[in-house]
Amino acid sequence: MKHKWIGPVKIDELLNQVVAKPSVMAPASDSVYLVSQKPWRDRPDASCEPLYVGSNTSATERFRVRVGDLIADMFGFYIKRKLGHFSGGKSLHKHCEDNHLNPKELYIGWSSSCECGLNEELELFNNLHPLLNKISPPLCKRHTH
Repeated sequence: MKHKWIGPVKIDELLNQVVAKPSVMAPASDSVYLVSQKPWRDRPDASCEPLYVGSNTSATERFRVRVGDLIADMFGFYIKRKLGHFSGGKSLHKHCEDNHLNPKELYIGWSSSCECGLNEELELFNNLHPLLNKISPPLCKRHTH
């Protein structure tokens, strides 16, 4: 994790400033995100109470879209049986409901860029043990021999 982190940003602040110039937007690709209950300095550590870590699962430019889907799901904008939404946002939504938290009070941050989002996701998962990640992220097939 030698790359620079953007954030953490409280979800409420992120939503409030999306049309600001310049806005804080996730990169299009090659990144990893972390959602936590508390802010961190410089880079995330266990004291921020990590809840969920994720990345894009391919080399496509979908990272920003995944962050958008995650935030929509955190607020419950999904149909429980409908495919196309991923477990991270649903798990965060349930966590907020169960603990009487407003998702706007959580924090999110992402790397400014990294060589491989999947490898960074796995490293964060192994080092921080996020509360809501149910399974270990897969190894990246492009960067493993």
